[in-house]
Amino acid sequence: MTIISIEEARHHLRVEPDYPAEQVLPYLEGAESLAQRYLNRRVFATQAELDVARQSMVASLQTAAEARDDALEAARQVADCVAREMLTKQAHAIYADAVAEQRRVARGMVIEPHVRNGILLILGHLDENRETVARGISVADLPMGAIYFLRPSRVDWGI
Repeated sequence: MTIISIEEARHHLRVEPDYPAEQVLPYLEGAESLAQRYLNRRVFATQAELDVARQSMVASLQTAAEARDDALEAARQVADCVAREMLTKQAHAIYADAVAEQRRVARGMVIEPHVRNGILLILGHLDENRETVARGISVADLPMGAIYFLRPSRVDWGI
């Protein structure tokens, strides 16, 4: 389920209300995913959704830790030292990804107007620019693009 409704996405893209959802949805999901990756946090439609996600954090981390421990135990059983090392690193990497995801949930936020605008700008860009090259037109980054709207809510910049 997306944060922004398919109806709002259609309206933003200026397409007819009966425009196929399956053509808009991949762009909308991509825009929301990209915005959340940039923000380093999960974005929720309501406070209730954020609260539910935060309540499941401990259980999610416990499940991830158990899966890591099982994978490490399985890796210890492998005789080939190269394969064992690869499996061990993979187990730690998968666990690190799970921890990072729960950090994004912990730093989660209820969508604010500036974040909504950033997502809609990304959506419009994805819809308008469906190819990796531009032919026969002049192209330039516009001021006040999506990053302008997303940057105020970004956390954990990694600097």
